[in-house]
Amino acid sequence: MRFGIVIVGWVVGFALLGAAQAEESHLCIRGKSFEPGREFLQTRQLNLKIDGPAAGDLLLTLAGRAVREKLWPELKPDEVQVAPFDEALCGTEPAAELSLSYSPDDLAAIQTERSRGSGDQPRLNAVARGAAGQAAPPKRPPSGAIAEAGRHDWLRVYFATTRQPTGAARADEAFGGQRSDSVRFGAVEVSIPADHRWAKLESPSLLRLEWDADPKRHVLLAPSVETLPAATWKAELARRAGAFDKGGVLLFVHGYNNSFAEAAQRAGQLAYDLAFPGPTVLFSWPSNGEFVAYTRDEEKARTAWRQMADVLDQLSRLGPGVPVYVVAHSMGNRVLTQGLAELLRRRPGADRAFRQVVLASPDIGEEEFRQRWIYELNSANPPRFTLYASNQDIPVAVSAWLHGEKRLGSGGPDITVLPPLDSIDASHITKEWFGLGHSYFGDNETVMSDLFLVIHQGLSPGLRPRLTGVKGANGEYWEFKR
Repeated sequence: MRFGIVIVGWVVGFALLGAAQAEESHLCIRGKSFEPGREFLQTRQLNLKIDGPAAGDLLLTLAGRAVREKLWPELKPDEVQVAPFDEALCGTEPAAELSLSYSPDDLAAIQTERSRGSGDQPRLNAVARGAAGQAAPPKRPPSGAIAEAGRHDWLRVYFATTRQPTGAARADEAFGGQRSDSVRFGAVEVSIPADHRWAKLESPSLLRLEWDADPKRHVLLAPSVETLPAATWKAELARRAGAFDKGGVLLFVHGYNNSFAEAAQRAGQLAYDLAFPGPTVLFSWPSNGEFVAYTRDEEKARTAWRQMADVLDQLSRLGPGVPVYVVAHSMGNRVLTQGLAELLRRRPGADRAFRQVVLASPDIGEEEFRQRWIYELNSANPPRFTLYASNQDIPVAVSAWLHGEKRLGSGGPDITVLPPLDSIDASHITKEWFGLGHSYFGDNETVMSDLFLVIHQGLSPGLRPRLTGVKGANGEYWEFKR
């Protein structure tokens, strides 16, 4: 991946108009890398001390290169971004420190290097390497959480839920399976274990004789849950989603047989593995979180559309040019499609804000989607719709049997092919010997790699390296290469 440094926003104190003097600036910095095997996304405060003459916009270049060289040399981020300090953006944790010193001759040489275009920049690199820096210490765990050496950052996952509160203090027990007519907003902290494997949601397994959750090995919620007024919730999202290069917001809508805690853990794992730069939102409808409660979940999914539309409306208004990315799973696709259709009835053109919509293992009748939602969701500015389907998906197959109708999530040669969908067949890579083959969108490395390109680059299927085109009876679709 080619190296790049992107610096956006204005920085107070950067326009030094006087002679050489020491200046200080308080900033937010973000480093990110999407290189397989060294995925990295970190946002921190930075106290920057500057000793040198006025540098104008060259100082932005100097600061970005010095951050990369001195604060994150081992992580080797592909991009470093800088923005004015905002507590909602980079928190109140201890800041990184960086001192930068340069002379008038340095500035002249760097200006000459830049005028020549991209290429070797020896003087810029020399000044950056001469900086003195101290990386920020690891973020403190949320109040009440167990501190573990070597853990990754805690991820803040925002939520909007139509579940009734249980009254329990613990985050993983705060919301149950009872339905509420109102939407409650808030945030939970999700931690990732130090030995986390990409595209895995580490949780206790009876096959491994694991009876209790272990913070050293499993994705966990912090003990407490934070409830927020709707206005505060939206304001936090808007600041984070519109910061740096307007990374946007990632919305996850869970499926059947998911508790609030399980859905939040999955949302955190997706955000981490996708290295998503903006905030992540979980829409949690009141699934019972029980395998045998299919019909009860189905009824609750059927009645969540109005609240889903309300949340989609909020997310689509976070700010000009702020994109929304959606991943819906299983029965959650019913909640999403009904909510999105309702939003478009209320406010035609609202889907301009939605950049990518991913329908993963959708438990929706093919004919229902074809005859109803295909028209409801069609507009002048539709987002890209990506369908992941598999004939190894046991819950989808059981649903097709129960309803007597093929599901949109059914894969194989008879996969649904419709004009708004990029139909991806994952059948031959999703067979599980001891599983249901239903959560491959987040548990399969090949699918996750493809989803990564969808979210970050918006590439069409023909440009994604793991896919090959197939001419089927229903038209052209795509499958993962064998």
